[in-house]
Amino acid sequence: MKLVPIAKGVNGLFIQNNRFSTTHISVNLYLPLKRETVAVNALLPFVLSSCSAEYPDFSALNLRLNELYGADVGGIADKIGDTQVLRFFSYFIDDEYIPNGDKVADEAVELLISMLFKPSVKNGSFLKADVEREKRLTLEKIAGIVNDKRSYAISRIIAEMYKDEPFGELKTGSAKDVAAITGESLFNAFERVLSSAEVRIQVIGKKLPDRLFDRIAEGLKGYERITPAIAPSVPKKPAAEVNRILEEMDVSQGKLVMGFCTDCVGSERETAFLTVFADLFGGGPYSKLFANVREKLSLCYYCAARPNRNKGYILVDCGVESENAEKAENEILNQLNELKKGNFTDEELNFAISSIKDSLACLNDSEASLDGWYAMRPFGEPISPEEFISLIEKVTKEDIIKAAGLYRLDTVYKIMPQGKKGE
Repeated sequence: MKLVPIAKGVNGLFIQNNRFSTTHISVNLYLPLKRETVAVNALLPFVLSSCSAEYPDFSALNLRLNELYGADVGGIADKIGDTQVLRFFSYFIDDEYIPNGDKVADEAVELLISMLFKPSVKNGSFLKADVEREKRLTLEKIAGIVNDKRSYAISRIIAEMYKDEPFGELKTGSAKDVAAITGESLFNAFERVLSSAEVRIQVIGKKLPDRLFDRIAEGLKGYERITPAIAPSVPKKPAAEVNRILEEMDVSQGKLVMGFCTDCVGSERETAFLTVFADLFGGGPYSKLFANVREKLSLCYYCAARPNRNKGYILVDCGVESENAEKAENEILNQLNELKKGNFTDEELNFAISSIKDSLACLNDSEASLDGWYAMRPFGEPISPEEFISLIEKVTKEDIIKAAGLYRLDTVYKIMPQGKKGE
C-alpha cells in the first residue's frame, strides 16, 4: 500500500480488500483553504455529481446507475485543517457477482470520469437550474444548523476561535458567499480546481480497475497543471486571555462548549497519544468527564471531548441547566488538572485504548469509512488503521500526563435560556 505517482501533483492509492463484493473509488482534490474560495469550491462536488453533459438530469443519471446494477456516484466537501478537500466517489458491484456475465466495472469507471471532466455546461457556465438547485440545498443546510443547538454551539465556537483564519468558516462557506455563486463563477472554480489541486485517487476493493489511474490522468491533461500549494496546518496562536461568549436563546437546556488548543499537531505519534488522552478525558463511560461531571456530580446531561488532529484543538461540550453552567466549567477544568497530575488508573487507560482500537478495527467493515480514513490524511505516505492501532497500544501514562499539559483553555461559548446567564 504505497502512493503511486501518476502525473504532476497526482497520486494513486490502491487498498486491496477482499472482504467486499463491491469496489469503492474516490477522487480527492486538495486545495489551500481560503475564505474567498471555500463556498464556490464546496458547491462544486454536489453539482458535478448530480448531472453531466451525457446525463443532464437526475432521471437520466438514475436510470444509468440502475443499468449498472445499483452503482452510485456522489460528492462532498470538507476541511482538513488549513486544507479544503473536494471528494468525488463511486462504488459498484464487482463483475464476478454480475449475472449473465455482464461487466459493469469499466462502465462505472467511465461514468465517474465523464462526470468529473465533462460536466453539463454551456458557453463557459454551469447551467443556472443546476447551480440554483444545489445552492438552495446548501442554504437550507446552513439555515438548519441552528435547529440542532448542540451542532450550532460547536459551529459557533469554531467560528469564534478561528475568526481570523479561513478555518473559522463553515465547510460550506457562508450563506452570503453561497448565494453569490453563479454558473460562471462555478465554472471558473471548476477550471481552477482541476488545474491547481493536488489529486489523490483511492481505490478499495479486490482489484484495481483496468487503467483507472491512467484514465484519470488523461482527463487532467486538458488542464495546465501547476504545482499544488497545500501545506500542513498551523496551530492557533495563544490568546492573551480566555475569550467568553454568551448567547441567549429560546431554549430550555443550556449549552456549554469549551475550546482547548495546543501547538502539538502533525505527526501520527502525536495524534495517537492525543487521541487516547481525549478519550480518557471525555470519551466513554470510563472517562473523567462522564464519570465525574455527569454521573457523580450530575452537573450536565452529557459531557464529551472532541479532538481535532489537524488544528490541535479539543472541544468539550455539554448540555447544562443555567444554574450549573459555571460549576460544570470549573469541574471540567478540575478533571483536566487531575489528568495533568496523573490521577487515573491503568484500568481507565486500558479502557480508553481498547475502545479506540475497537473503533479503528470497525473501519474495515465499510469501504466508505476506510476510504475516508485515508482521504483525511493528505500529507505524506498514509498510515493504515492497523498501523495506527500499533501506535495507540504504545501510549503510556506519561504520554497522557504530557498531553494534558499541552492544552490551554482558549474560548468558552454558552447558549443559555433568555434571562439566565449561567453564572
